[in-house]
Amino acid sequence: MSFTVEITSPALTEIEETFEYLARNSRPVALRWYQRLRAAFESLQHHPERCPLAPEDEWYDGILRQLLHGKRRHVYRILFEVREQTVYILRVRHGRQELLGPDDFSDDE
Repeated sequence: MSFTVEITSPALTEIEETFEYLARNSRPVALRWYQRLRAAFESLQHHPERCPLAPEDEWYDGILRQLLHGKRRHVYRILFEVREQTVYILRVRHGRQELLGPDDFSDDE
């Protein structure tokens, strides 16, 4: 079974901000990060349920999963929800950032 992957507006904003931050120091590093992130998204087309629940799932209204992307201190959390045949990428956050709260997810995602 194959799933469609859609990236929400908040996730796109976080991706753009991270890319710009990385590009200030090294554009090749930023491009490599972005390409690998896209590959991680594409991996969710097959068996997204393989990923564990995110810590925020405890209070999230739905089933919130996370895919860890990167190595060591450069790990990013890809937070997503599966609805029918679509994987919605809700947020992309550095692993060192604080966990999200209920107010960090809007209804329009």
